[in-house]
Amino acid sequence: MKNTKLKKYLCKTLKKDNIKIHEIKGDASKRKYYRINHNKKTLMIMDSGLETRNFNNFIKYTNIFSENKIKIPEIFHINNSKKIIVMQDLKHNLFFEKINNKNLLKIYKNAIDNILKIQEIRKSSINSYTVKKYYDESFLFTDWLLKGFCNLKLSKKDLNEISKSINFIIDKINYSDKKLVHRDYHSKNLFFINNKTVIIDYQDAVYGSPLYDVVSLLNDCYRDIDKNTKKTLKIFFFKRFTDKNNINLPYKKFIESFNFVTVQRHMKASGIFCRLSIKHKRHNYIQYLDRTLNYIVDATKNYDNLYILNLFAKEAINKIHESNNSSSW
Repeated sequence: MKNTKLKKYLCKTLKKDNIKIHEIKGDASKRKYYRINHNKKTLMIMDSGLETRNFNNFIKYTNIFSENKIKIPEIFHINNSKKIIVMQDLKHNLFFEKINNKNLLKIYKNAIDNILKIQEIRKSSINSYTVKKYYDESFLFTDWLLKGFCNLKLSKKDLNEISKSINFIIDKINYSDKKLVHRDYHSKNLFFINNKTVIIDYQDAVYGSPLYDVVSLLNDCYRDIDKNTKKTLKIFFFKRFTDKNNINLPYKKFIESFNFVTVQRHMKASGIFCRLSIKHKRHNYIQYLDRTLNYIVDATKNYDNLYILNLFAKEAINKIHESNNSSSW
């Protein structure tokens, strides 16, 4: 909806005059977000007119998370026909902005406890990750990063080896005991308010690897966590997770699984960043490619079955540095 029409609609719906609307940039979807100001009060608007499926999922998971006392923004108004939602403005409480050296452990531990709370949710209406879904996501790395963005020429042998490595990873992470995962549980989708983690962008939740969200959180595409702090937080999750689920899991096995999920998650992310740049001319995410690919390099370095992924992730990093793409967009 155009800004003028949206403003007119909101004035009528909210029964307020003199509303000021500011579009908020940065979301990787077709959704549009706005902040409205009126008499020093603010609200957020989500316009999903171009994403009907995601809008329906958003409503579905809003209800599910609310029922299970997972903190989400308060919803004030929903227009199903126009796909517009008026919600609470969480303001400047985003993890990405709020975290500093003093509060980092406290905030991240709270976010990890929130992951475990989300994992308790069981609903028959929620879909699960499939082998095909994992594979298609992983192959975004090949199609959009290696071929599309880096313009690498891949032989049939290369493609076959990449496919074998992807299948190896999927076999390792496609657990029968799946947990509900947010799927984008990172510093740009999490807020910390009144000592509670508040989630947004949760409409793509599915049942999948129990480590998926903690990988997204600790191997965040958008910000670094130092090595020692990350180790502390991995141990914190590991102890909480194994105690809560009464699992006798060796820590070495946990780290191995963490690495495999990291590879799959960041093959997907790197491919999406490049697709946004190539297909949609949205180049802002290219600045995060280097960090994302280095997660893949680090996670694959000790596994012979993943040598080909390590090799091409390194080559992609070199290509990006050589062409200076990361700073030219």
